[in-house]
Amino acid sequence: MPSYKAKAITLRSYKLGESDKIIKMYSLDGNVISAVAKGARKVRSRFGGRLELFNLLELELTGGRNLDIINQAEIIKTFKNISKDFYKFVFCEIIASIVLKTQSSVESYSPSLFKLIYVCFNEINDADYEDIVALKKILCFFEIKFLKIAGYTPMLKSCSKCNKKLDNLYSFREGKTYFSIKYGGVLCRKCGESLTGREVLSASGYRFLYDLFNLKIEDFRDMEVNPHALKKVHKLLEDYIIYHTECSIDSFKYLKKLGI
Repeated sequence: MPSYKAKAITLRSYKLGESDKIIKMYSLDGNVISAVAKGARKVRSRFGGRLELFNLLELELTGGRNLDIINQAEIIKTFKNISKDFYKFVFCEIIASIVLKTQSSVESYSPSLFKLIYVCFNEINDADYEDIVALKKILCFFEIKFLKIAGYTPMLKSCSKCNKKLDNLYSFREGKTYFSIKYGGVLCRKCGESLTGREVLSASGYRFLYDLFNLKIEDFRDMEVNPHALKKVHKLLEDYIIYHTECSIDSFKYLKKLGI
């Protein structure tokens, strides 16, 4: 089988046999790599701690029929603060779950997803200890950019049911905006009032959702977010991803158990 090199971020690992590991990674080229690291669980493994979760690695692999084989792995970047903070680890695990659960349901990803994963892991790594608000903001940022990459971008300027153009939704006014997960975006007042099962966003909730789509991570890093708007958009994006990718993300349920 041919050998190849890859740069990839480790997203998940499983035990295999008495001493091996299966590692799932997302590569710079935009592919999920599933590979075996032989002897990785031995005390004196030649891999040491290089295959730990959420490391960015330079790899040499041999292609296999079902699983590739990791011959060599060197660390390019380790996000050392993630493993020290339970909440940081959980939020990174959610990002990993979204990528691994949905990759088979999307025809192709671009390397943009690799960059997004890297940027969000870096932000989570640098966040303050147990800063749940910051972690939620980063997860929302990941989810909305992921939806854009995967081709599930919500409509935010026109009614997703009747296609009527909607003006002044971003204005600082008192009011509400209807949003349909099923139809994939905001609704005009007429459609919103006639449909069941739609969500209602406050003006600040809509602005936060809009900004997530249009701002870079460095622009939105220090942006203050209304706590109710953050909670609402956070839940909305979870439900949107589950509905449109048709994948169950167990990690979302775990957040609920933690009361987050």
